[in-house]
Amino acid sequence: MMANAPRRRRTSKPAEQVKADLLAAAARLFATRGFSDVGIADIARAAEVATGTFYSYFTSKDDVLFQIRCSVLDGLLERAASEPAGPGADAWWQAADAVIDSTVRFWFEDRDRSRVVLRGSVADDAAQVAPVLAVTFAEALRQGRRSGAVRHDIDVEMAAGLLIHGVFGLVYQAIVHDDVKDPAPLIAGIIALARHLLEPPGIRERPAAERAADPCSLHVPTDGSSRIR
Repeated sequence: MMANAPRRRRTSKPAEQVKADLLAAAARLFATRGFSDVGIADIARAAEVATGTFYSYFTSKDDVLFQIRCSVLDGLLERAASEPAGPGADAWWQAADAVIDSTVRFWFEDRDRSRVVLRGSVADDAAQVAPVLAVTFAEALRQGRRSGAVRHDIDVEMAAGLLIHGVFGLVYQAIVHDDVKDPAPLIAGIIALARHLLEPPGIRERPAAERAADPCSLHVPTDGSSRIR
């Protein structure tokens, strides 16, 4: 008679890890199969926990979706916040470029969660974060004016709204429709367009050699067409 094989001990995960695994599994399933085609048992199975364990962390599938959306939007607001720029136009633009880079890359760091948020209710999510971002960006543009980095003949509130909704739309297109993997070209294009919109004429009309050395410069051909280098 063969001896019984030793039982494998169950390894228990910390509660925060279990919750994180459930959120990640739900985001992955929602992104690939759609919210309506995923059940609670599917989420639990993908997270390698019992179905009953799910209810220790969430009340329903809608609760999971709500928490995914909150985590993405809270993270976005955190990325958009930046330290005050140093004095001068160059320092302001260095800080502005860093914020654009960080916020756009944020969407690409967890593509499943981003797809869930972007596909689910773009208008609702944009409406939630846009007013907060608009206040932050408008104040940053005022600071840019004082430092000589931003032109004085634009409406800062309108410019802030244009940038926010424009970036949101470009990210939506890149992640949901085009399945872009590398955000670098998108970031370079957004920075170039932001500079073209906001920089005073004196900065935009730099010598050609200096503009050519700038990887985020906007090239406007003489035939009237435009493209981002």
